[in-house]
Amino acid sequence: MKLIKRVILLIVSSVILILALYSYSYRQSVSVIENQINTRNDEKLSYFLNRIEGLLDQNMLFATLMAKDPEVKRVSYGNLPPSGYDRLNVIQSLEHQLNLFSITNQIMNIISIYFPRYDLALSSMPSTKFDQEEIASAYSSNWELNMVEVSGVQMEAFSRFFVSPYQAEPPDLMKADFIIRVDFFTKNIMNLLDEFKLGGYSDAFFYHSPEQIVYNSTARIGLIQQVMKLRSPEIHNAQQQYHEVVEVDGKKYILYVLPSHKIDWSLVDIEPLDEILQPVVDSRNLFGVILFLLLLLGIIAAFLLYFYIQVPIRILIRSVEHIRNQNFSYRITSLKRNEFQQLFDSFNHMVQEIDHLIKRVYAEEIRSREAVMKQLQSQINPHFLYNCLAYIVNMAKLNKNSSIIAMAHSLGDYYKYTTRNETLETTLRSEMELAVNYMDIMNHQLDKFRYTVSIPESMMALKIPRLIIQPVIENAIVHGLEEVVADGLIMITGQEDPHSCRLIIEDNGPGCSENILDDLVRRVEIDDHLTEQTGLWNVHHRLKYYFGQQSGIRLASSPLGGLRIELYWEKAERE
Repeated sequence: MKLIKRVILLIVSSVILILALYSYSYRQSVSVIENQINTRNDEKLSYFLNRIEGLLDQNMLFATLMAKDPEVKRVSYGNLPPSGYDRLNVIQSLEHQLNLFSITNQIMNIISIYFPRYDLALSSMPSTKFDQEEIASAYSSNWELNMVEVSGVQMEAFSRFFVSPYQAEPPDLMKADFIIRVDFFTKNIMNLLDEFKLGGYSDAFFYHSPEQIVYNSTARIGLIQQVMKLRSPEIHNAQQQYHEVVEVDGKKYILYVLPSHKIDWSLVDIEPLDEILQPVVDSRNLFGVILFLLLLLGIIAAFLLYFYIQVPIRILIRSVEHIRNQNFSYRITSLKRNEFQQLFDSFNHMVQEIDHLIKRVYAEEIRSREAVMKQLQSQINPHFLYNCLAYIVNMAKLNKNSSIIAMAHSLGDYYKYTTRNETLETTLRSEMELAVNYMDIMNHQLDKFRYTVSIPESMMALKIPRLIIQPVIENAIVHGLEEVVADGLIMITGQEDPHSCRLIIEDNGPGCSENILDDLVRRVEIDDHLTEQTGLWNVHHRLKYYFGQQSGIRLASSPLGGLRIELYWEKAERE
C-alpha cells in the first residue's frame, strides 16, 4: 500500500477514533447532566412537597386547637346565653379566637365553626357561607379541592371538616357538638410552585386528576395538558417517586412525579430536557464541523506529503537497498533542486566513506581489545610471581625441600595456565581451580586461615575473563587476613538469577574504616589507574570491559568482620 493511502487511512482512522471517543464522552456528559438534574429535582420535589404538607398540617393543628378551646367547649355543651349582651359577648369572643388562629400564620385560610345545637355558624371571614346545606353537600374528612365564596368572589381552596366528638364519617352531622371547617386557599400552593420554578426551567404543578390541577402562575398550561394526556393514569396511580422522559411535539421532557402519602395528590414537575442540553448539543455540532474541516485538511496534507516527501524518500529507500547489497558504487542523481538535495549529497558522500570506515573501526576495535587485555593481564602476573619466589627462597633457607617442590609444581601449573595467550577467556570452573590452588599455596605459607566455596554447578560453565578471581582472593589474604593470627576465614559464594551472576568473596579480617572504604571505592571507580593499588582496579575494569558498563565489583563491609567484595556481571550475550 502506498504512503498516501496509509496516511489517508491513518487520518480517517484517527478521525473515527476521535469521533468514537467524543461520542462516548458526549454520552457520559449527557448522562452526568441528567443524573444531576434528576438528583436535584428529586430533592427539590421532596422539599416543596414537605412544605405543602406542612402547611396543611398547620391548618389541621389550628382546627385541633380550636376544638380544645374552653369557650368552644362551653358553647358546645349548651352554655350559650339565649339572647342579650352575654350571648353577643360569647359570639364575639369565639370570632376573635377564629380570627386569631387565622392571622397567626402568613397563609391565606378561613376557619369556620358550626354549632348544630344553636344553628350558629361563625367564621374568620364573615361573608363565608357555612350552614347545614353547605355542610351536607361539601362534608369530607379529607382535604378536597372546592370553590369557596369570599366577598362574592369564587376562589379555589382545599377544605376539610372536623367533627366533635371525632368521627371520620358520622351518621348524622347535625348531632355533633360542633363542626369545624378549614379552607386553605390554593394561592398558597401557587406561591410555593412559583418559588419552585424560580431561576430554572421547571414547570411544576399540584395534580390530582385532569380536572383538579393547581398550576403555578406562569405555567405553560398547553404543554402540561399534552403531558397529562400521555401520562395521566400513571401519575394518578403512582405510589412512589419516579421520573421518566416523555416526548411532546418532537421535544423531550423529563417528567418528575412525587405522590403525597397524606393527601391523594402528587407534586409534578416538567423539565425541558432539550433546552437544558442545548449548550452541549451546540458544542457537539461545533466539534463535528471542526472535525470535518480537520479531516479535509488532513487529506490535502497527505497529497502534499506524497508529492514532496514520499517521492524523495522512495529514492532514498532504493539507494539504501543498493548499499545493503554492498553496491557502494551507487550514487543518487536527481534533477530537482529541493530540500532533499543536501540529503542526497550527504548520502553520496557517506557511501564513499562507509566501507573504509567500517573496516578501519572494526580492525582498530579488535587491536584495542587485545592490547588492553594483554596489558591488564601483564600487570597481574608479576605481583604473584614475586611473592612465590620469596616463599621458595625462604623454604630453601629452612631446607624444607618438600615445600619447595610443592611450590615449584604449583607455580609451574599456575604459569602454565596464565601464560596461555591464545585465548583471553576461560570458564568459571577453571578459574576456581586456579583460585583453590592459590589458596592452598598461601595457606602452606601462612597456616592461619581456611576457606569455603559454595557455587552452583550451573555457574561453573560460564565464560569469564582469565585471572579475574585470583587477584581478589590475594587481596583478601594479603590485606584482609594480614593481622589475623589464626582462624582466618575466606568465604566464596556464587549466586545467579535470570539476568545476572554474582561471585561474593569475603573474609573475617579486621576490615577498614568507613572513610578508608569510601576512598577505596572511589579509586577503584576512576578510569585512569594512576596510583599503586591492589588488583581490584584491574578486576573492576576488566569486568566492565568484558561484560559492559553494568558489570564490575562492589565493596562493602562483611558481616564476618572483614571486607566483602562482590563480582557481578550481566548475562547478556557479548558481541
